[in-house]
Amino acid sequence: MATSSRQTSIFGIEDWRSLYKTYNQADFQSYNFETLRKGFVDYLRQHHPEDFNDYVESSEFIALLDVMAFMGQAISYRQDLNTRENFLDTAERRDSVVRLADLVGYTPKRNENASGFLKVTSVSTTENITDFNGANLANVTLRWNDSTNIDWQDQFNTVMNSMMVDSQKIGKPGRTADVLGNKTDEYTVNLVSNLMPIIPFSATVNGANMDFEAVSATTANKTSVYEPSPVLNGDFNILYRNDKLGFASKDTGFFFHFKQGTLINKDFTLSDRIANRNVDINTEGVNNSDVWLYELDKTTGTVLSEWEEVDNIYAPITKQTESTVRRFFSITGRANDQITMNFGDGVFGDIPIGFFRSFVRLSNGRKYIINVGDISGVNLSVPYISRNGRAETATFIVSLTQNISNASSKESLNDIKRNAPAKFHTQNRMVNGEDYNNFPYTAFSSIIKSKAIARTNIGTSRHLDLVDPTGKYSSINTFNSDGVIFKNDASTSFTFSFDDKNDIESVIRKQIEPKIAERSTVHLYYNTFNRSSLTAIDIAWNQSTTTTNETTGYFKNTAGSALQVGSYVSDNRQFIVPNALIKFETPKTDSNGVYYFDKNNRLKQRGDLLTTDNTILWSGVKLVTLEGTNFGVGNKSDGSGPITLTNFIPTGAIPTSIVPVFNTDLPLAFEQEMLTQFELYNDFGIGYDNSIGSWYIIASANLDKSTAFSLDNAQNTSGTGIDSSWIVKFVSVDKIYTTTSRALKYFFSSIIETRFYFSGHNKIFDPKTGKIVNDFINVLKTNTQHGSNLPLSNDIKLDIIGQPTESDGFVNDFNVEISYTDEDNDNVADNPDFFDDITLNSGLVFFETIVDADGLERELPIRSNVMDTEFTSTTDPLLVLTSYPENQLFYFADEVDKFRELVSNVLVVKTNMSVKTGRQDLQFHYRHNSSNVKRINPGLTNIIDIFVVISAYYTQYKKYIQDVTNTITIPSTPTISELTSSYQTLQDSKMLSDNIVLNSVIFKPLFGNKAKDELRANISVIKVHDSLVSDSEVKSRVVSVMNDYFDIDNWDFGDTFYFSELSAYLHDQLGDIVGSVVIVPTDVNKKFGDLYEIRSASNEIFVNATTVDNINVVDSLTSDNLNGIT
Repeated sequence: MATSSRQTSIFGIEDWRSLYKTYNQADFQSYNFETLRKGFVDYLRQHHPEDFNDYVESSEFIALLDVMAFMGQAISYRQDLNTRENFLDTAERRDSVVRLADLVGYTPKRNENASGFLKVTSVSTTENITDFNGANLANVTLRWNDSTNIDWQDQFNTVMNSMMVDSQKIGKPGRTADVLGNKTDEYTVNLVSNLMPIIPFSATVNGANMDFEAVSATTANKTSVYEPSPVLNGDFNILYRNDKLGFASKDTGFFFHFKQGTLINKDFTLSDRIANRNVDINTEGVNNSDVWLYELDKTTGTVLSEWEEVDNIYAPITKQTESTVRRFFSITGRANDQITMNFGDGVFGDIPIGFFRSFVRLSNGRKYIINVGDISGVNLSVPYISRNGRAETATFIVSLTQNISNASSKESLNDIKRNAPAKFHTQNRMVNGEDYNNFPYTAFSSIIKSKAIARTNIGTSRHLDLVDPTGKYSSINTFNSDGVIFKNDASTSFTFSFDDKNDIESVIRKQIEPKIAERSTVHLYYNTFNRSSLTAIDIAWNQSTTTTNETTGYFKNTAGSALQVGSYVSDNRQFIVPNALIKFETPKTDSNGVYYFDKNNRLKQRGDLLTTDNTILWSGVKLVTLEGTNFGVGNKSDGSGPITLTNFIPTGAIPTSIVPVFNTDLPLAFEQEMLTQFELYNDFGIGYDNSIGSWYIIASANLDKSTAFSLDNAQNTSGTGIDSSWIVKFVSVDKIYTTTSRALKYFFSSIIETRFYFSGHNKIFDPKTGKIVNDFINVLKTNTQHGSNLPLSNDIKLDIIGQPTESDGFVNDFNVEISYTDEDNDNVADNPDFFDDITLNSGLVFFETIVDADGLERELPIRSNVMDTEFTSTTDPLLVLTSYPENQLFYFADEVDKFRELVSNVLVVKTNMSVKTGRQDLQFHYRHNSSNVKRINPGLTNIIDIFVVISAYYTQYKKYIQDVTNTITIPSTPTISELTSSYQTLQDSKMLSDNIVLNSVIFKPLFGNKAKDELRANISVIKVHDSLVSDSEVKSRVVSVMNDYFDIDNWDFGDTFYFSELSAYLHDQLGDIVGSVVIVPTDVNKKFGDLYEIRSASNEIFVNATTVDNINVVDSLTSDNLNGIT
């Protein structure tokens, strides 16, 4: 040893110098055949010019150099590949990626099977048992919540009790837990012996037949429902869940836990004590969650112990110190979801020896969504031992009550590379914000993105229900005094092309008819179309019977005779038909005083009318029987009247006018007329004649495309193009139709006091009243009448129907879209004149366009006392500028430049101001109703919203958004309940004081016809000069590249879209055919450049809705095509 060390010390440095001197001239950057060969030759020429100078290609020595260069290239290539496989970011072989992930304690996930709950809809049994009335229930099908059977609950419980173990009965479960706000009871079925606690069944999902299993369920030692380890003669539990919303609720009743796949077992014997043993299970399709291992007595087959699966055999350090609990194994996935069981070395985990049985569930490894209708009416037969010791069979009919979207295929290499470092950082728990953002998608391969937002912070008393000031989980009830109401004429447009009649019919029924039925279109009808007067007719209402918000009766004259209505008469009474609106007023003053309607709509009389007295009522017509008089008799034999109104209207109320029915369902014959126009590629419009309740075509020669809406020249056929009565117009250019629809929208704003929360059009059920409740704004009667000091006669209630979104995606939460109320949900307004009642249609609201901190324009209302409106002209002799302060704003109605600012005693034109009809400074009551199915735990003090993208949902949404045939329906968004059920084990990894609420992503389509009106646009493309590529190929390639650009891997929640970035990407990918590209909004209210920057909300991700119909190939960019003029 000493000699070796001494020689190394003496000669080592000389050896190193010799080596260095030998190789210091070598070119170590050479690695391929050409550079290596050249390096060899150069070395020989420099160092051995006298020994070798034959460089002829046919030389044998050159041939040897070629062989060496080839070998060097092969070695370099292999070395490069091997080096890349040592780093997670560059490794390409799955085995390498899996091993590298294992270094940070991450086990790549195999396929995840679908799992969820099936609700029992009926049950029957072969057992002879009787209910409390003595009725035999053997082979009787008992339906859950059967409205035709008053004894259903007692009978249902009797049957369920008959199959349970002796220690349990309804009300006395084996275990009770609160699972995400739902009380969950476990009842154990007394199965016959020698059975596994599994009931197989099959169902067809997305056209494929799949195997499923109903399995036992428990919450033992966890906060979520899971399948206990399956074993022969094991317990089989059925769940009873109660969400306290009644028996009709989809989350109340008996439930089976189910999983997709088939459970199998594999036996093996380990005779020798071998450290770090690996056992292969060579069966494909083993899913990620269902693997169990038992040590058995080889003679009797009884279970001696169960081994616990862990993520990494060296990870559970705390358990390693417990000598009695060291039976661990980890799993490594192999090709096609085969697995290898990894065991310990005696220090980290016991060394296995003996006879073992593994249970694994084989699943199909697909990515899919199980819709409610896919598993419905499934028959499950459960053999059990009755309390009398007899073998019987219970038959359950079960159905899915909510979509299941937690199935996914195995992790891809890219997923493993992304998830392994993130999972290592979280250390298998969620503590800080980064953990909550990263952990969900590392825990479940079916979650491809996640985003966490802290909605409420710690500090709220745990003795009080949590209050969410944003309104998502808590209702909001406020009174404020800075309300602004205004209206805005609106036009929306979309483009389409067609190949056959089916395409046209699809556009009419799926796009045009829904647009006509929108509230904003109905507003236009109520506001601009003629109403039919009844003042010249001797007519009054006679009330017969009344119920809540409904009255029956008939119309009569002064003599008391019943009056016919509808098609039986020719005067304006003909418009009194179902869905018409009637305005009622009080009778004329008589000797006893004036009439008024009290708060209950009763007709009362007093000497003088008070300022708060109401003299007008509105009601819709719900039903008219025949001619409305019961053949002149009036009341029917049961005392009810032949006409039913949707509001309480007292006897003696005088109908003064009628709003005729607005038919939003286009008749089939009229659709055929439209189809003919489309097939000829004619420009045309459609209008509505409410005097006869029918739609009409406005031919191209008669169509006025640009003038504001007017009925003055309605149905004019002079061929002079003066008919501007169209509600929808269709203009064809190059066989692409641009469809524009008129509308009238009403908005309500708060200057600063209130921020509004709008959660979409989800119906909120109030279990206390049994009614559907909507968000609303109540304009209080403490407000004065417009232009008067008199108060309003009553509160005016307004429904909230939307929240405007700016072109860049910004949601202005100081502003909401409003409409008339419809308390009885009959699609007829309770008061169509609500806006006039508040504003008299003559008030003004002023707006200022500002540039925010991001450089984007926002139009905001200004306070009422800021603008001076006293003078209509700048030349008014009474206008004394010196009497006003500097920067005073003026509105001159008669001037071209209406807005001026006083600057140094000179009126300077203001170009960033606008005015709308409306009213300001309103006192109002705002009510937002939050659904009580969004359950949170009031004992916890942090609410954390986690927004997730489910792989199967994203796949289905992409199919919908890219479908140009309009045959694929939009997939339903996973609900909070569905996500919570599918990913309930996330609750085990959160902090104790946190309450996590899982929400689905909201996809935000851009540009195509499936995007919102304000986000629709066409892409104008100029081809490269002399390009031979056809226009159709250019369109297809542009759409394909845009789809790549908007791939979900490139986007995250809350990102901002910049068109400059998209344009650069298009030029990079299509530079050989695309010379220039711009985006042009199709919304007539927007201008070129408005969509160059678009924001998404914190729960939104962009998707591309562009189709070839939205791509225009143009020769040049002109002012016309930049402004969307076609």
